[in-house]
Amino acid sequence: MQTLQSVRVVILNDGGQWIAQCLEHDICAMANNLDTLQSRLEVAIEAELELCKSEGRDLSSLPQAPAHFFTLWDKRSNFDKSEMIDGVGYQMALCA
Repeated sequence: MQTLQSVRVVILNDGGQWIAQCLEHDICAMANNLDTLQSRLEVAIEAELELCKSEGRDLSSLPQAPAHFFTLWDKRSNFDKSEMIDGVGYQMALCA
């Protein structure tokens, strides 16, 4: 499958909950652990893709994440993981 789009994902822990926030499109997920977080993020991306497709648009119609998430991305750790879901490549990084 050819990559249609690519997104960066900020991963952070807030009060014992893991949060994943896409930067290029305001899509997020929350979970108690990183494995569940990744699964929930993939479900959220798939759901947004399906909704966009049914409405004749693509992910570019979604707004970006709030600005402070971009600042977190700039301060990310060396942890870096890349995946693909339904033609959308995504890069995750732990951020403080």
